[in-house]
Amino acid sequence: MERRKLKKYFYLIFAGALVGISLVLYFSFAPSHSRFTGFDLSGIIGGGYRGNSPQIPSSSPGQPPSYLPRPGAPLIALVIDDNGYSLEQSRAFISLPFPLTLSVLPSLEYSRKVAQEALKGGKEVILHCPMESYQGNEWLGPGAVLTSMSDEEIRAQIEADLYDVPGASGVNNHMGTKATEDSRVMRALLSYLQDRKLFFLDSRVTSASKAEEVGMELGTLVLKNDLSLDHEPDPKAIREKMKRLKEIARHKGMAIGIAHVYTRNLLPLIQEGIASWEEEGFKLVRLSEVIPYLQSPSGGSP
Repeated sequence: MERRKLKKYFYLIFAGALVGISLVLYFSFAPSHSRFTGFDLSGIIGGGYRGNSPQIPSSSPGQPPSYLPRPGAPLIALVIDDNGYSLEQSRAFISLPFPLTLSVLPSLEYSRKVAQEALKGGKEVILHCPMESYQGNEWLGPGAVLTSMSDEEIRAQIEADLYDVPGASGVNNHMGTKATEDSRVMRALLSYLQDRKLFFLDSRVTSASKAEEVGMELGTLVLKNDLSLDHEPDPKAIREKMKRLKEIARHKGMAIGIAHVYTRNLLPLIQEGIASWEEEGFKLVRLSEVIPYLQSPSGGSP
């Protein structure tokens, strides 16, 4: 009987030792860029495009950012949304010989590959974060931020989404009419981005968005989409929107436009429009390249 007890204790001690050794080995050799909350993601989040990416400033709490007077060519930043479903569609834009920003959805088959190839091709990458809408949520896809989530769950979701889009220098919303109108949700999201030194681009899917208001409260940099180019996919309508974007840039000194990677005939229309813009003295830039020309009304430039 005594021998049987000793044998049992021996097995328990042996099993405990094995578990201890396994844990030591795991934490010694596990990759530092694990997607779980609490691991160091600084090596893959916020890397930006491989160029001279400006440091992201914070706007003054309580004040929206404004544009500094800028001599020279008016700037236009084009953001191409909904990347990640098709590598072929994204590659067509990555191969273009001018600066663009690709907004990449998380947790899709080609999310990471598109982000990596875009960075390698000199394009800027941001996360296209799915956010809850009042309708059509079946089109959100994986990685969505929902209004039912706690603040901690929202932060964890954004962190996981950013892991899927390596090198993202900022975030914009995919859909999100409901989530962007929710101050608590936007506060949780924007406070996380501020901690990571990332900016937010409000896609402006609703005029009641709280992004700018909460950004002012927190001092987080929030950019705003000036115009969606392909809401009507008809080529004539897209040409008219591109002319309108040019006029906005002429008036403000810069403009931000959003289009979608899947829109038929968008690629040649963009090539045509950019050639015209350059002839007229406008300059196409990556999204973060408008940031140095922002300042708060208090007068301090970044």
